[in-house]
Amino acid sequence: MIVGYIPTFIDLIVYKKKAINTMSYVLWGIANGATCYYSFVILPDLLFQIMSSIHFLSCVSLIIINSLIKEEAKAPS
Repeated sequence: MIVGYIPTFIDLIVYKKKAINTMSYVLWGIANGATCYYSFVILPDLLFQIMSSIHFLSCVSLIIINSLIKEEAKAPS
């Protein structure tokens, strides 16, 4: 699943185009944050901690990078 973030990072960083639905990633980030918290507090499994941390940090990173990209003004049709 983590490999699935790579095309979105490429769209955001290389092509400088907004490639995510921010609200979806905020909700997904909250869910991944809760899972990450669970992995450190309730179920201390190193692999689970690493994976949940990567998911959480990926979501947060994508939200931040997406918010830094300026929308291009659309030409009138």
